Amino acid sequence: MKYKSLSLLPLAAALAACAGGGVAEPHVPFSIPTATPLTGEVKLSDDNSKIENINTAGTGSTSSGISIQEREYKVNNYGYESTQKAFIFKTPGGAQYALSSYADPITPSYSSPDFKIPDRHAGQRLADGSRIFICCSDSGATDQAEITKQDYMKFGAWIGPNGEIDLFAGGFPVGKTPPPAWGTYTPETQGKGKITYQVWGIRVKNGQFVTSSYTPPKNSGYTFSPTNTPILSFITANFNSNKLAGEIIGNNDYGPNVKIENATISGLTFSGTAASDGKTGNLEGKFFGKFDGGWGNTETSIGGKITFDGDRSLDTVFGGVSYEKKLDDTTQDTNHLKK
Repeated sequence: MKYKSLSLLPLAAALAACAGGGVAEPHVPFSIPTATPLTGEVKLSDDNSKIENINTAGTGSTSSGISIQEREYKVNNYGYESTQKAFIFKTPGGAQYALSSYADPITPSYSSPDFKIPDRHAGQRLADGSRIFICCSDSGATDQAEITKQDYMKFGAWIGPNGEIDLFAGGFPVGKTPPPAWGTYTPETQGKGKITYQVWGIRVKNGQFVTSSYTPPKNSGYTFSPTNTPILSFITANFNSNKLAGEIIGNNDYGPNVKIENATISGLTFSGTAASDGKTGNLEGKFFGKFDGGWGNTETSIGGKITFDGDRSLDTVFGGVSYEKKLDDTTQDTNHLKK
């Protein structure tokens, strides 16, 4: 597990040094290093052109904000060379950075007494003086917090060197990633059934990265009921009626809840309005993931932005993962599915 302090200073953090024999973990303060951009020519993958980005810094699917990309690079393991792919991001100034665990949220270990994810985050400073908070790098993904397992998209927030703000989400929309070599190739978001997504919201308030309430369930041993009190936010998509609805639960740092009552699904995208603090915002989002390979392990995720012209401090970007799905459901409602 990695620790970061909840200090408002962007470079403040804490590192846990584990001692054996049941001794408590001492916390040693240290500074999060400034990220440096990738050097030389960055080779983007052949699939990079299929990535789509959502930003609050501008309108439409592209803007002057952060863009998620995928690079291709070679690694040499014991004399064997192979090609790997990884998500990176590009700043408005054109610099490209690898994802870093220093910019990830704090995530719980199984021994954590409370699985609550903090509501404020330090993020990481970049070489140009800006700061980034993003979910999540591969090392930041954990089984204890499902929301961190974003294999096909990333989402987060960026604060520019002059205080500019961009909330962003980007990745591979469902059906645009390479299909498997077996099974069916029909996206599960196409035409029928319901999927409930577990979602997490990000805002920037008073120059700080803040997030909606999120306490994953903590299950112990063979117990199927959580030993804590989970706090989860849900959005449900009904592909029979092409409607989407849900609510992102707020807190003192993040601010008021965000409620989506009746958004419309159109193919791989959705749009509509949302309400927060008595104000109405515009919603835009996409379904991310891969084809159904016929083995029941299809991964789908969701990402979007909500912008409030009357109060930009309420602007929200959110990401989510499939929580429960019932593709043979024939109802028309957007009531959340339960496990």
